[in-house]
Amino acid sequence: MAVTHLDEHDRVCTLHAAPTREELLPLAIVGSRAPSFHHDLASKLQGLMMAIDEIGEISGEAAPPLVRALDTAHTALRDVLELLNTNRALTKAPTKTRTTLGALLTRAAERVYVNLRGPIVLANLECSVPAVTHALALVLDVAGGPGRGRSVDVTSVLEGARVELTIVASPAPPANAGESLALAAFTLRRDAGELRCADAGSRLIVHLPTSP
Repeated sequence: MAVTHLDEHDRVCTLHAAPTREELLPLAIVGSRAPSFHHDLASKLQGLMMAIDEIGEISGEAAPPLVRALDTAHTALRDVLELLNTNRALTKAPTKTRTTLGALLTRAAERVYVNLRGPIVLANLECSVPAVTHALALVLDVAGGPGRGRSVDVTSVLEGARVELTIVASPAPPANAGESLALAAFTLRRDAGELRCADAGSRLIVHLPTSP
């Protein structure tokens, strides 16, 4: 059975092609070996960081180009470690923690290098933060379209015990939009949220339950 997402009329979305079984298979295979991959990668990164520190120690008063190179290597390794820790969190059993809508959207936008435009309502949520952040990042990435320096308009409205996000999407979605949105919809449903595609205006609508 194909993983897909719905439009605002509870029908399968026709704006974005659903991923095929062939496209989902690599995701399932890679995901099944994620824990061992993360463990191996963490040990390799630790060894690399120790080697870089040792180079700095034995270099003494190193020339400025070497110092800059070592600093660049440290920065790159920190970025890789941050990505690794994020992915490791996604493979663990979900644990609901309290957060705010603004914090979730900010982290999601930073992950896919998208600038958000529009005020965000004050809303508290209790959810699996890594998973919901990842789902929102997938949605924002699709909405931002291709290219660099992307900005996305987002409006948010409180509707009783849930918040509705309306995200204006690029008229030129990326090639993998259907796959990304299907995975985002699946992840959001696990936390009692939902994702819908509007018929007109290239809008993506996300609902999330709020907490007191």
